[in-house]
Amino acid sequence: VCAGRYKSLCSNKACGELMMLSPLHRQRQTRFFWKVWNFCALQDSIQFLKQSEQNKTDVFLSLMMVMRELARCNLLISEIKCVFDADAYSVYLRSEIETDALEFEAESWSVAVEQPYAKRQKKEVIKRQDVIYELMQTEMHHVRTLKIMLKVYSKAMREELQFPNAVINKLFPCVDELLELHGQFLLQLKERRRESLEEGSDRNYIIRNIGDILVKQFSGENGERMKEKYGVFCCGHNEAVGHYKDLLQSNKKFQNLIKKIGNCSIVRRLGVQECILLVTQRITKYPVLVERIIQNTEDYEELTRALGLIKDTITHVDAMVNECEKGQRLKEIMHKMELKSSGKFKNGLFFRKDDMGQRRLLLDGMLYWKAASGRLKDILAVLLTDVLLLLQEKDQKYVFASDSKPPVISLQKLIVREVANEEKAMFLISASLKGPEMYEIHTSSKEERNSWMAHIRRAVER
Repeated sequence: VCAGRYKSLCSNKACGELMMLSPLHRQRQTRFFWKVWNFCALQDSIQFLKQSEQNKTDVFLSLMMVMRELARCNLLISEIKCVFDADAYSVYLRSEIETDALEFEAESWSVAVEQPYAKRQKKEVIKRQDVIYELMQTEMHHVRTLKIMLKVYSKAMREELQFPNAVINKLFPCVDELLELHGQFLLQLKERRRESLEEGSDRNYIIRNIGDILVKQFSGENGERMKEKYGVFCCGHNEAVGHYKDLLQSNKKFQNLIKKIGNCSIVRRLGVQECILLVTQRITKYPVLVERIIQNTEDYEELTRALGLIKDTITHVDAMVNECEKGQRLKEIMHKMELKSSGKFKNGLFFRKDDMGQRRLLLDGMLYWKAASGRLKDILAVLLTDVLLLLQEKDQKYVFASDSKPPVISLQKLIVREVANEEKAMFLISASLKGPEMYEIHTSSKEERNSWMAHIRRAVER
């Protein structure tokens, strides 16, 4: 019967897309046959249910497992004739998300396996398996969050509000790539669990090695993609939240859509801001989990290597975020600059507002410049790649500070010195063919002074 239905299905030209599987599924041809049969069975079941008097909630639950197979096969959604109030896509998505949740509904490995089996294990084995289970469970939650962002919120904005991709990508940058990365990671973790099942059991397992999967996820091409995509997503965090708030305040249709989605049980009250925050934080959760696994481990070498790779990824993402924040801060300073304000170098050349945009911001902060009169003048010090600017606020705008000395200091041959008997102050000595110029700059604390001195010296040495 299966062979006949399979042949009939595949000979139907209209269903040719059913054979378009992902590379992962093409490697599992033996499993594909069963999934196609499930598709046929679902069609028959739905036809029967249209005439059935059974409770449709019970019917839905009975079809969950078949729907899961369809989700994994990427079969045509249009082929599923939904008998419920929701559309076919909603039923498909619910089955895809809820099936993963059912696999990890137990609070820990100790509860997921049979109790007699758990009691036979050593204490350190139980601790290790509990942490590995937590890793898989939280990864499932993360994948679920990404699916909600991409397949619920993004899809609704595109189809119901006709939002262009640029607007959606501003809210959810790189979410499709992140879902692909973490979806494959979760599949590998689940496959390792399946391989570790005790013979004759579908519940009892002990995962002995997991370091190789973590190394694969955070090294090579995968590792580079993790760095790049999380860097982009985390850099856009503040902008995404701000954009969301603006839309919520100015667009009534958007406001109604968000309210409508929020009432859907499938999102479990995960709003847009909560989703963005959860994705931003996910990468920082891995080190703690891996360190806990290492405490009771059998593959110490691989896990230690994985931990190093994860920390490198976080460092890279942090650096990208830091650069983004500084770029945004420089834009804010430029936006607040008086349009026609300009300052001079020691050699008489002018430095204007537009010149700031050609440089990178290294550090900025409120300091005090000891003027020729001897009094301390409040200034905003802006350290760029090759110059230090001394600005002051006038009528809620920034202008170049006025004094007997130029407010634009070239970093070329700039010397930084401490001020004797003054732990909160430093001298900046600018060498020039026209003679050296010395600036006395004060800070609020010794630590702040030391930080500024270190940043300026590093910038001079570049």
